[in-house]
Amino acid sequence: MARGRRTLARLGAARVRFRTSRFAAALLFALTIAGAANWWLHRDQHTYLTGITEDFVALFPAPTPADSAATRRELDELLDLQMTRTAAAVAAARADRKTNVQRFYGALGFAAGADPDLPLLLALSRRVENDFRPYVRAAKDRFRRLRPYEIEPRLEPCIDDVRGDLSYPSGHATYGYVMAYLLGELVPERSTELLARADEFARQRMVCGVHFRSDIEAGRTGAHWLAFAIDSDPGYRLDANAAMAELRAALHLAPKAPRPL
Repeated sequence: MARGRRTLARLGAARVRFRTSRFAAALLFALTIAGAANWWLHRDQHTYLTGITEDFVALFPAPTPADSAATRRELDELLDLQMTRTAAAVAAARADRKTNVQRFYGALGFAAGADPDLPLLLALSRRVENDFRPYVRAAKDRFRRLRPYEIEPRLEPCIDDVRGDLSYPSGHATYGYVMAYLLGELVPERSTELLARADEFARQRMVCGVHFRSDIEAGRTGAHWLAFAIDSDPGYRLDANAAMAELRAALHLAPKAPRPL
């Protein structure tokens, strides 16, 4: 009997150890999955920027009050644009409603309708945009300026994907000018055309009645700050050098020396 009790005791202890080891393995597995999920969710955040937005937000003066004479002048400008905009102008503004680096291919020198294979450039542009969007959002949340058509009911926006969003600074203008500045570093031969395209890309938001002129101007100011900050990051320069080689080859341009990291 004593021997049997000792055997049962050893079996009981073995079961406890087995259950403990199973629990530890399950816990380790759960922690591994949680860690992997956290890495997946945050892998592309702040690739080239720090994510600290205070200095960026401090760039901007407060927009004029909704009932001010200055805002009234900007609203009247938008009403004038609405009165004179053509169907072709509306179509062009709608075509530019999405932030997409392909909208700058013509300014880079590609033929209309061309669809070059530029995976490195596309990935770079996505990382840049994902990086700076929280900065623009922080500024918008700081000033909380309403869209023009929310102040002036006679304005009829020609796009509808901005409802409920804030106005100042313009994220669309920020995107256009950031792309122009950074693409201009890759293909300096096209800098003039790229900046002209950014002006047009940004102004489309006025044509559609969804941004004040001062929103656009603030977007350009912010883009200059962001492009400088992004370009100062060695990781960005490494990725940009690879995208530059790819882009210049597609444009049949002479190779350009890589920029120092």
